Amino acid sequence: MRVPKRLVELKQRVEPTVKTFEWTWTTAVVFCVGLWFFILIFAVVVPSFWMYFAEQKLGWAGPSGGGSWALEIRDAIALGLSTGPLLTIVVAAVIMQNWRKRLRGVSAERPTGGYR
Repeated sequence: MRVPKRLVELKQRVEPTVKTFEWTWTTAVVFCVGLWFFILIFAVVVPSFWMYFAEQKLGWAGPSGGGSWALEIRDAIALGLSTGPLLTIVVAAVIMQNWRKRLRGVSAERPTGGYR
């Protein structure tokens, strides 16, 4: 599969920033406050809105486990809406960390450590 030329150019423009970026206390705190709001919105508000929408507009009201597939689907969608963003954050952090290590010439593998 060929990568589009625009994505290659974008990657080449971003790589120097990724390679040289260092966290300061200020940037870390500001980032964490923004991340907290992101998690609050996407892990609490969006699934709650979905539950209200499903119960009031779609008529999928009541406790799940009663044999109705609509209620099970409603709960599965709410679970996906609350856990999806959190898993995305974790996966993106791992990918960015390994990319940064590779750009700096450090192995992305974990060190074995210990005494020899």
